[in-house]
Amino acid sequence: MCRSGPDLWFSRARTLLGLLLAGSVLAGCSSSSFLGRQFTDFRAYYNTFYNARKSFDEGVRGLRAQQERPIDLTTYLPLFGPPTRTANAAAFNKAIEKSAEVVRRYPGSKWADDALMLIGQSYFYLGNYAGAAQKFREVIALGGAKELEARFWLARSLVAARSFDEAQTVLQETLARETLPTDWRSRFLLLQADLYVQQERWEEARQALEAGLQRVPERSLGAKGYFLLGQACETLQDYVCAYAAFDRVRRYRPDYELAYAAEWQAVRIQGLYLDPEAALERLRRMERDDKHFARRAELTYLRARIYQAMGAVEEARTLYHQLLYESDADINRVRGRIHYALGELYRDVFQDYLAAAAHFDTAATALGGRAGSRTETASAPLTPLALSDVREQARVFGQFARVRQEIHRLDSLLYLGSLDDEAFAAFVLELRRRRARELEAQRRRAGERAAEQRFLQSRLEQPTRRAETAAATAGGDAGFLFHRDPVRVQENRTRFFERWGRRPLVPNWRRRAAIQGATVAERTANGEAADGLHGEDVEEELPPVDVSDVPRDSIRQAQMRAERARLRYELGNVLFLSMQRPDSAAYWYRLVILEDADQPVAPRAYYALAEVQRALGDTAAASALLKTLLERYPDTPLASRVRMLQGTTPPPQPTAPDTLARAEAAYARAVDAWRRGSYREALRQLLETAAHYPETLVAPRALLAVGYVWRDMLDRGVLADSTRLPVAVPAPLRSALMPAPPAEDTAAVADSGRALAAPDTLETSGRPAPQDSVQVDPTLPDSSSKSSPAARPDTALTLVRLYTYLTERYPQTPEARLAREVLAALKPPPSEVAPDSAMADSARVRPPRRRPEPERLREPEPARAVWTILLLETDNAEEVGQVLQQYRQLAQGQVIDVRPYRAEGRLYYRLILGRYRSEEEARAAIQQLHPVLQGGARPLLLESTGRENRN
Repeated sequence: MCRSGPDLWFSRARTLLGLLLAGSVLAGCSSSSFLGRQFTDFRAYYNTFYNARKSFDEGVRGLRAQQERPIDLTTYLPLFGPPTRTANAAAFNKAIEKSAEVVRRYPGSKWADDALMLIGQSYFYLGNYAGAAQKFREVIALGGAKELEARFWLARSLVAARSFDEAQTVLQETLARETLPTDWRSRFLLLQADLYVQQERWEEARQALEAGLQRVPERSLGAKGYFLLGQACETLQDYVCAYAAFDRVRRYRPDYELAYAAEWQAVRIQGLYLDPEAALERLRRMERDDKHFARRAELTYLRARIYQAMGAVEEARTLYHQLLYESDADINRVRGRIHYALGELYRDVFQDYLAAAAHFDTAATALGGRAGSRTETASAPLTPLALSDVREQARVFGQFARVRQEIHRLDSLLYLGSLDDEAFAAFVLELRRRRARELEAQRRRAGERAAEQRFLQSRLEQPTRRAETAAATAGGDAGFLFHRDPVRVQENRTRFFERWGRRPLVPNWRRRAAIQGATVAERTANGEAADGLHGEDVEEELPPVDVSDVPRDSIRQAQMRAERARLRYELGNVLFLSMQRPDSAAYWYRLVILEDADQPVAPRAYYALAEVQRALGDTAAASALLKTLLERYPDTPLASRVRMLQGTTPPPQPTAPDTLARAEAAYARAVDAWRRGSYREALRQLLETAAHYPETLVAPRALLAVGYVWRDMLDRGVLADSTRLPVAVPAPLRSALMPAPPAEDTAAVADSGRALAAPDTLETSGRPAPQDSVQVDPTLPDSSSKSSPAARPDTALTLVRLYTYLTERYPQTPEARLAREVLAALKPPPSEVAPDSAMADSARVRPPRRRPEPERLREPEPARAVWTILLLETDNAEEVGQVLQQYRQLAQGQVIDVRPYRAEGRLYYRLILGRYRSEEEARAAIQQLHPVLQGGARPLLLESTGRENRN
């Protein structure tokens, strides 16, 4: 059918219009046209950018899942900081690849700046902050809607890269804009607060946080911002601000970890610094909340910390011990903190430094890398909750524990070395018996465990064993008495031991067991402990013990005392310099001064004690100690340093070599001769050392060693006559030990000597010397044949006279203390023997092997007044007890007494030391003992009140 005219025209027109539209479309596909740009954007988005965004979102979701772990309270919570580590690096790498393809293939599309932003953000999350900053700068250079976001991410990257100056410049330029939107201003202020926290500018960080949190754009950002504000306020010690900030976090309904951490922090701040009772009530509600069941160990630890801050230390310690040893809760997150808190308790409250050392060491081990110790490369500051000093505390208290235990070991070894042979053998025997009991208990426990394991194994293998045994028995393969069947052999062996025991594989064991059983039964019937026999055959069966460290000779004992003195001084240094305990350090310095005055470390102990007194504010005592140091050790380098510090002129130095060095060398030669067995040479050199170097501390050592060499000669049979000294006494020493007789009539002197003779007197008569004397050998060069009667009296040198001279000439030395103890042992009771018999018996008394008890002063007569030293006068009984405990160790050999008295209706206590015949003697004793006395020590006239309390 043919179309009409109008229809044909319309059809042709429509065809022509379609051709024109098609042409225009084909022409508009160029990049410069509107349709071309739309088509390019469409292809750029769906071909590449969509996949890039999808990969980036996948990586971000992984980071958010990673951030849902518990909050680390030892570091400041970053608001915009990077994650600690990237969980899904492949997703970010794929986003970078796809975004780079968008920029490369479609540079003119509207997704180009978005692709650059995506590349920069991916670099940021991967830790490539320099690459991220470069991409963000490219976006800023493009301008447009992404400029503010690019500036924010640029500053964020610079903060993460710790380029704080550049980051501050970007933030200030952006915040200076008047047209900056409110939400972006809040973000930039909070990022600036992050920057201030990294720089530890706490007050500026708080101001930036308060300004940025006024209109925070996001709920999660507001919760984190207030948490960081609480941490900053706590660092500034504004605990009211900190509690309010932590408490406000819950208004933003954060996730569980942040909400729990904020509430825990709020309770902690309130309990430690504001209102403990209200904090305990709030903590009780947290403990009853089921959602905190997995955190009950942390809540119990927090309760104990609040108790500790309140002063309820016993309740706190009980909770700590329950958490460590009785609770079934997971304490891994707070184990180190519990041990650190116990270390603080034992350090500050209980004064048990050894226990504190153990807990600090365990805390440092448990915390490990989370101990909070900062290094130079640390990227974030630490909060006040971080235990930043745990490793230092562990080191210091560990050093104290090691030195203290070593001193205790040396004290024990020196005590054992002072025992006589019989007492030492008894101690070794008891030690071997104890070791035997321990080994037997260990064997018994091991046997019980082995029996249990065999029983369980036999129950499991019983069916198989029965079948195998039956088959072997039926076939006759087990042999005679089943010796080819290991199971039956072991069973029979076990039955044998159960019946007969593990008898020793020695001959006549039945007879030995019968004798031992009879002896044990007899001792048990007599009420004695049946823990073994003293017989020789039983001792052979005891395990050996190593006693090689015990010093059984004087040389090793001297070396051990020197080492102990050094350790005492070192312990004082640890207490004073590292642990900040000057009072405790003073005790150990005084102990060195009193008991180890002849050791090289003694001058340093004087100087250190002076520093302690100066630190305590007692400058007078410090000056007195330094003066004593200069008087007693004038030639030491430390004395020269003290003079230099004081600006005083040093005394004129002798032109000869150092006197002390020569004296030490002479003494060493004498000891070496003694060690070689040249006893007479050793005695001669010791006496010459004491005579030629009387002003050194070597002289009393040499005089004391004369007695030990003399005893050694008698013990070894080298010297048969105990009344004669086999060497001559040097003239300078003879004049002091054996003074010339007065010019009276000899007969009168002899008569008076008979009436007033004592064990240590030197008679001047022509009759033979008494038997208690150690005479000078007349065959030696300085005998009577070569000296006039006036120069060499006809008297003999006794050990009593020698040691009496030592105590009078060198009263403050340790050798004088030992000599006094020997004199106390040599002096017989006056009521038991007559003077003449005492003189006859004293020659047969040798220097004792056992270290005698310290000499005690006799009770004063009831009606006689004596003088004493008043150490302390107070109404505080605890203070008296503490000072008494200190002087009980320091003033051995002195009488220490506590005298109570009433005045004005109150009870007072006087702590007194020593008994003296006059005020002058008491003042002289104070002058000698002033380094170890209290600051206010003074003489006191004491009326006797009967029996005294001799502590």
